[in-house]
Amino acid sequence: MKENQFVLYDHHKQIRLQAERIAFFTQGEIIEAISENSEMYYLFFYKSRFLTAKKAKRISLDSYIEHAFKKGIVFKSPHPLIHALLSSNNPCQIISFQSLLQKLDRLYTPQEKAFILTFFESVIPKKQLFEEMKSIYYGYRRNGQMFLGYRIIRILMDFAPKQSLVKQLAKDHMFNKFAVLYNEKAEKLFAKDLIFAEKTLFSQKDNDQCFHQLSAILEKESRWIDLIALNIDKLNATPSADCFSSLLKQLEQHLNENEIEYILEELSCQLPSFLPIQQELFENYLKSGNIYGVFKMIHDYDFKLSNSQVRIIEDMLEHLDIETHSLQPETLQTLLKLVVHLFPEKAEKLLTKYVILLLKTHELAYIKEWLKPLTESHENLEIYKKIESMLQISEDLDQMQTLGKMYYEFKQLDKAIECFSWKMELEPDDPNPIQWLSKIYREMGMIQESNAYRELCIHLQKRA
Repeated sequence: MKENQFVLYDHHKQIRLQAERIAFFTQGEIIEAISENSEMYYLFFYKSRFLTAKKAKRISLDSYIEHAFKKGIVFKSPHPLIHALLSSNNPCQIISFQSLLQKLDRLYTPQEKAFILTFFESVIPKKQLFEEMKSIYYGYRRNGQMFLGYRIIRILMDFAPKQSLVKQLAKDHMFNKFAVLYNEKAEKLFAKDLIFAEKTLFSQKDNDQCFHQLSAILEKESRWIDLIALNIDKLNATPSADCFSSLLKQLEQHLNENEIEYILEELSCQLPSFLPIQQELFENYLKSGNIYGVFKMIHDYDFKLSNSQVRIIEDMLEHLDIETHSLQPETLQTLLKLVVHLFPEKAEKLLTKYVILLLKTHELAYIKEWLKPLTESHENLEIYKKIESMLQISEDLDQMQTLGKMYYEFKQLDKAIECFSWKMELEPDDPNPIQWLSKIYREMGMIQESNAYRELCIHLQKRA
């Protein structure tokens, strides 16, 4: 898959960035990216919607960004989820702090605004962020909305726990009944404060009940990028058929075949003993025609293949362009053995195709040994007899013309030329090798050489 490269817009300026990694943390997503000038940028998203981007020289300790990359679900670039997030938010534009505040006021509740502001601690002065959050709290308090006000206090308690005002508000007796609810993490509280609910469930996502509750929230809000990330994380932590089935359903619904294959390959490396992933990846390779992947899976896992799967492999081998694909002889041998065992009628044609390929780089003795395991149940294979015969006469100078014709049959024109040249030297009055040389050079497009041998042949025949 392609590298996660993209353009970030800063007023009229374009900044070309390379994504380095992505973190999913509570309701936010952060992409860390580096510019062509080696400057670090962070792109901020809330529930998969782009907010803004900021350049950062360093990350504050205990900041949202630090927690996201330490405690969140992190994927390195390139990754399909980075591509999905960027594609659904194109173009991404840097906006000023005041424009950000206006955007938050327009799109989100005051509580969401206060929570989102915590994302920016490393790139916007903390005091500035605190003042905005404090004003939201006092707005609720003036209106007598004490529970809504306390929800902001809970955000401030995480954001600036040592700030004197936050300490004072956290201990204020008028909020005691709310504090009890939050400390107990009661179910009825989760329904009223979704930010607190999701933050709590995310921190306990390894617990099955919390995982399912969090998944239900993401599904309800159609946050499929977050849901895929959560399922990948859960599968890596505790592999299960149910979790993998759920993940696969999401992948097939939202990603293309190449992106699914990429994620399956990553999971295959991380969970080599979890067979459902390996089997799904193998099926994916068969569908996409990835013959290298097919061989690797057969080699690593010794799958028992169905007739239909072998038929697909046979079709792949039959139509593989051997000029653009280079398969190791051992790889070919493994795959061909599967096919010729089940479909003996295909043996001669397929083996001839790949012997032609091997003759370009390997000696006859090697090819004969390579063919042996493939002839165990096919003793009368013509291709094996031909290679064996060529090997027997390869050192006999009197058989150079016969050997040259056989090399020509296998499309090894350079080797055929060598054989006919030997024959011409040994028997200079014989026009046959000269005729062959003229014919082969013409087929190779070397018309001048072909004509020279043709004239030599005519001259020889006249003299005779």
